[in-house]
Amino acid sequence: MEYTKQLLLSCLLNVLHRLSPDGSAVATDVLDEEKFSVELVVQVIRASDMPQTHHHALLLLGAAAAIFPEKVLHNIMPIFTFMGANIMRLDDAYSFRVIDRTVQMVIPALIQAQQLSDGSASSPLVAVVTRIVHVFADALPHVPEHRRLPILSQLMTTLGPAHFLWVLMLLLFKLHATQSAAQSSASDKDEALEKDVDFWISLCCEFSVNDQLTSIINILNFLLQLPDDSDDAPVQRSLSRRGASKKKKSPEEEVLDLVFSPEAHSSKELRHFKFLSVCFMAQLLGSASFIGKVSDGGDVEDEALQSLQQRLLEEILRYVHSVARCVENSADKPTAKFWRVLLNKSYDVLDKVNSLLPTDTFIPVMRGLMGNELPSVRRKAMELLNNRLTQRTSWDDQQVSALLQLTDDLLSIVGKRDAEPALNRQTALYGLKLLCRAVGSRRREAFGPVLLVAVDVVAAGDDDRNVTGSALLCVAELVATLRALAIPQLPRLMPAVLQALSDRKELLTNEIYLLSAVTALQRVTETLPHFISPYLDDITQQVCRLTRVVASPSSAASQLAVRLASLRSTLATALPPRVLLPAVARCYGNMVVDRKGQLAALLGVLKQHIGQMEKEPLSFHQSELTSFFLSALDFRAQHCQGDLKKTAEIEGCVIDCLIAMVMKLSEVTFRPLFFKLLDWSKSGSTERVLTFYRLVDFIAERLKGLFVLFAGNLVKPFADLLNQTNSCQTGTPLFGSSCEEKTCLLLGFVLDCLQKIFLFDTQRFLSRERAEALLTPLVDQLENSVGGQQQYEQRVTQHLVPCLGQFSVALADESLWKTLNYQILLKTRNADSKVRFSALVMLMELASKLKENYMVLLPETIPFLAELMEDECEEVEQQVQKVVQEMENILGEPLQSYF
Repeated sequence: MEYTKQLLLSCLLNVLHRLSPDGSAVATDVLDEEKFSVELVVQVIRASDMPQTHHHALLLLGAAAAIFPEKVLHNIMPIFTFMGANIMRLDDAYSFRVIDRTVQMVIPALIQAQQLSDGSASSPLVAVVTRIVHVFADALPHVPEHRRLPILSQLMTTLGPAHFLWVLMLLLFKLHATQSAAQSSASDKDEALEKDVDFWISLCCEFSVNDQLTSIINILNFLLQLPDDSDDAPVQRSLSRRGASKKKKSPEEEVLDLVFSPEAHSSKELRHFKFLSVCFMAQLLGSASFIGKVSDGGDVEDEALQSLQQRLLEEILRYVHSVARCVENSADKPTAKFWRVLLNKSYDVLDKVNSLLPTDTFIPVMRGLMGNELPSVRRKAMELLNNRLTQRTSWDDQQVSALLQLTDDLLSIVGKRDAEPALNRQTALYGLKLLCRAVGSRRREAFGPVLLVAVDVVAAGDDDRNVTGSALLCVAELVATLRALAIPQLPRLMPAVLQALSDRKELLTNEIYLLSAVTALQRVTETLPHFISPYLDDITQQVCRLTRVVASPSSAASQLAVRLASLRSTLATALPPRVLLPAVARCYGNMVVDRKGQLAALLGVLKQHIGQMEKEPLSFHQSELTSFFLSALDFRAQHCQGDLKKTAEIEGCVIDCLIAMVMKLSEVTFRPLFFKLLDWSKSGSTERVLTFYRLVDFIAERLKGLFVLFAGNLVKPFADLLNQTNSCQTGTPLFGSSCEEKTCLLLGFVLDCLQKIFLFDTQRFLSRERAEALLTPLVDQLENSVGGQQQYEQRVTQHLVPCLGQFSVALADESLWKTLNYQILLKTRNADSKVRFSALVMLMELASKLKENYMVLLPETIPFLAELMEDECEEVEQQVQKVVQEMENILGEPLQSYF
């Protein structure tokens, strides 16, 4: 019986081939459509178990589809359902050939009958084809593995991949999402996913790049139509449940439900389906196969592909925007983590699309996206442009010309103060900055209008400080690039920048804005140092003020500190002395009254400037600098106000500056300066004495042996000061009885300075006359108790003992040693135990400095030590034992036999 059926089916097939060799329609008078019963052939397929009968029947239906497409269409689903359940599972070449022929003959006829006039598919056709594809997708797990790719590839080629590949891919994603839920172990799921993804990529790469991009666009469109959650699905339908039962669904809704019905799946499956779709798009766009197909196309890009790339970017941006909204809405829900991960994957897709665009295509595509009506799309387009500008360093002339066309679009966004979101304007300004950095040096004149607009934004003082900050950074880059071309804008730019820096409220609330303003100022000063003279006083004062403000350890403040240091360095090194020195003097005059904290920064600038001055300019400006320093050194006398610590800090900065100048002077040029300073210290307030001897101490430390040439003039003043400051001497105290702290400071400076003179003396500075003038005042300091017990001990150990020790070395005269030693020994008979103790410390220092030379002084020393061994003060007794022991170590002889 089966054989008879096969013969009859073969006969009918031959008849159809004879009637219509080319598969065209047959006239009704030759063969009436009503006389050909498709239902009967389908019934034969269902009733028979023989594969050969099935094959013959399918071939007959394939031929009939070309002649009677409408008639076959009504019975299409039973045919393909049968193929999915039976023939597709067979692994033989004949079965594969039958499937191939059926698909090739039935589907084209079906599409041709249902196609719209413009070549696109009608909604009913999409629904029918979706059902057919569903059959193939459902049957896929049962199809032999090596047959899967050819079958689906042939199906898509016949259907048209541009229209239906996306449907197949989504159905495969759904199949995986629902099946993987049944798999238990994570390793099995991962293995299955990896295997499926490889197959999906292979399938997609069977088709052209245009078809694949179109499919991705359609997938994104479909994902946008899905609800955020399965629970939301009924709400999104326009019909109520009662209405839905009465009213038939539209073809579009039918297609949506056929591909993935949210009502029929759980929320978890919906989320898995979405995640799978987005992951696949990212993997496809990054796969070697896809990139290979793109590169095979070469540099020549047709308009259709460029249009597709723009549409794809628009769609992925829309999808990112949608997912970002879901991230916000679900922040406090259990699904928050899923949406964040999905957003990251969506950004991954976006990056892949961006990186695939060749530069020549990228620029016009970005330009098109910047005109999009959605602000979020415009912003993302600018961000993509900025990323490309950051990553790439070289551009050919044609690309530079194309990039420069973007400046008008970016300027248009910047100029829409009310119509454009602040973040978009900020991104546009950042883009202009990067554009200037990338190609500005090659086309300077093209960026003139950009500087004009950026200065307008800064001058307007935008409500959003971030926009103004971005404009300032843009200005910084533009000025550095345009150089002389930026000069005409300085009269508008500089007051605006200085105004931005002077806003105290903003300093506390927006460090990034402040950093932008400082960066702009630093670039202008660095690029056009000879054109900022009219603003130099304001610049210097603002820089000093901000240096004082930036004391907090936050990250932005540390960046700001680096910028300010660079700006101070630029001021110090880029400006000529004739410009900077008068400005520093004026600023000092303004600050010294009520902004003393800012003086350190100002003097730092001056010190660096002096340090890099050449010999000739320094010689030319020496008198001007000397006048300034004589004024600045009067800080202690005129502006101290009792705060000795703050005064010492600022005075130290002035002295540092002066030392920088002194180190660049010759002996001939330093000598008159030194005498002028000495005369200055003798006139006016006694506070000048303190300042002068602190300065002399610093100079002695830096000039070392050279200073000894000038120190002869200080011997008598030193001796007089040691006597005046000694509390045992009768007379009026130098600073008055209430200012012992200043007296202690002065004594410290004098003793330290003398110690350095003695230390670096190689010219026999200490003649007998000078030695005798200093010896007694120095030894008498052992009895000077000014400042109290603690100050006395500190002065003796840190200042007096080192000074007298070095003094003994510099004497180099046995008779003077004896005089010195005897004067110290006499102090051991002082009524005050602390003086006796200090005299013993001094003796030990003398012995350690003179070493074996001390042997000649030992006979007169022993009786005094013997007396002290029976001293009423226990500390003195202990110190005597220590001194004797130390002398034994130094001299190498036992001394106990002498006692």
